[in-house]
Amino acid sequence: MKKFLVPVIVMGVIVAGMLAFAGGTVNYAMLSDVTSLNIWSMLGPNATAWNFYPALGKYGSLYGMSDLTYQVVPSLADGMWSPLQKVTEDGTTMYVTTVKLLKGIKWSDGTPLTADDVVFSYEVPFKLQMPGNWMSNIPPDLFIKVVKVDDYTVNFYITHPSGNFIFSILMSVIVQKNFWEPVYKYALTQKDPAQYIMSYDKNLLSEPSIGAFTTSQWQKGAYLLNSAVSTYAFQGQQEIEYTNGAVQYIIPSLNKNDTYYGSAEGTVLNNFKTGPYVSSMIYRIYQNQTAAVAAILKGEVDYILNPNGLQKGFVQQLQSNPNVKVIENPSLGFQYIAFNMRRYPMSLKPFRVAIAYLIDRDLLANKILGGNTNPLSSLVPPGNKFWYDPNLKAYGEGMSTIERYQAAIKTLKDAGFSWLIEPKITNGQLVQRGQGLMGPDGKLVKQITMMAPSAGYDPIRSTTALWVEKWANDIGIPLYADLTSFNNIVDAVFDQNFNFDMYILGWGITIYPSYINDFFSASQNVPGGFNAPGYDNPEFENASKAFLDSTDMNVAREYAFKAEEYLNADVPYIVLYAPQVTEAYRADKISFAYTQCLDGIQSGYSGYGEPTYVKVIQ
Repeated sequence: MKKFLVPVIVMGVIVAGMLAFAGGTVNYAMLSDVTSLNIWSMLGPNATAWNFYPALGKYGSLYGMSDLTYQVVPSLADGMWSPLQKVTEDGTTMYVTTVKLLKGIKWSDGTPLTADDVVFSYEVPFKLQMPGNWMSNIPPDLFIKVVKVDDYTVNFYITHPSGNFIFSILMSVIVQKNFWEPVYKYALTQKDPAQYIMSYDKNLLSEPSIGAFTTSQWQKGAYLLNSAVSTYAFQGQQEIEYTNGAVQYIIPSLNKNDTYYGSAEGTVLNNFKTGPYVSSMIYRIYQNQTAAVAAILKGEVDYILNPNGLQKGFVQQLQSNPNVKVIENPSLGFQYIAFNMRRYPMSLKPFRVAIAYLIDRDLLANKILGGNTNPLSSLVPPGNKFWYDPNLKAYGEGMSTIERYQAAIKTLKDAGFSWLIEPKITNGQLVQRGQGLMGPDGKLVKQITMMAPSAGYDPIRSTTALWVEKWANDIGIPLYADLTSFNNIVDAVFDQNFNFDMYILGWGITIYPSYINDFFSASQNVPGGFNAPGYDNPEFENASKAFLDSTDMNVAREYAFKAEEYLNADVPYIVLYAPQVTEAYRADKISFAYTQCLDGIQSGYSGYGEPTYVKVIQ
């Protein structure tokens, strides 16, 4: 729940053998600065793609997913977890499973990865009740404890069997105990231990890495430099994916040859060997897409990282350069409007429904925005075929603009809203704009501010914000579109304890849609949590919990669809678009292992830019 979603590293099985670096430096462009290198903050209130891109790759997880077939496979673990066994301790019934760790894996400071690191990585966020991804990765209603059996074996204890155990708990991030334990111990002496450790910013460049790279320099507002780890234990891994669904990992240095989900036979779909193949990666910060596109055309950068992809308006310009390769992939994310349901009148469902009626996604996407994005009303984009509900219908679907006005006005009037000057529609035309909207209490509704990214950062969402403002103003809703920076919005929503009326942002999400629960669960309605709207519906909670608890994915899908129906009706979010991810790279300077993949090269499922696969063309 890479929650951008799940924000865990997908590394596959590990190889202890070494390869020589091919050398060279690659340059990636980013459109916003990093706000934190603190892992506790990155997976808490600062869970942004811009933080993940350069910094999340230094960590590991017990399990991840195969590169293009998206099968659950071991990463730091040695093989799959054991079958769950029902046990009773002190009168409490629980379930336990055993996970073994690969031996010989070392952090960049030379110390070995052990069960102590694993236990510590779960204990800290669980005991401190950290918000955001931590709460969804280690859900308190499912996770009980993890216990060290020996240096390379741990037992996980959970309350009940659950698909969420596989896709959340077993994929949570592993940190080094030696580095963080002193900070944790001191945090426990503070008034707010979680806030202290999430705010810790000392010596973070010296934090050991278990990944292929570690951040060695950070010049705020300018660049980050990641240097390859010479002792990277995963270098040389061979991953072979077969058309029959099998995934094979050959690890000569460990004398291992393991295959999952079938037999290693038949047609080979993909065959990858892990690097890194470069000695360093520079992440250069640009203020907008225009500047980043100019940089790649000049050869200053080799690839542009952007969770939303590039604007279609740049495609022709990029294609005019024969050295630039433009690619498109289906997205695994969505853009949305959120309401702060803690504030009036966003707390009233009819008000939210009225706004939802006004928004014509098809008109925006296909005419106003020129086909630069795809209209979407579901939290699950169609590219994620198994979990996508094609039958979910949005308010106002199929209506004309005037019909939308009429539906929104009727919704407000039926709920007791009125106007000093009521909007008037005659012969299919809006002949009088509404003014002076008054709530059911008879008082004037004050200005409502909707924050959205500026045009320089994302013209799609800024344009959308201005049109939503217009439509709302047409019927007398005093909505103001505040076009501001991405980081300002994130700060107001997640760092300032939900200090907003409405906002437009986007999520990068996960294949297993546990985020349906994470974004709207009452347990996430805490400072730094993901439930920004403050949504609270017991019926939704029941359906969402049943979805997470289901180990049969067909049953889980039924409950996920039901949970979405509640959200669609209650409108804590208005889902807007699922953009195609358009990306560009310098084909004369670098190469990737693959370019056709769900959510593009920038996705967490591709390691955020394929850092262990990218090569410099000599």
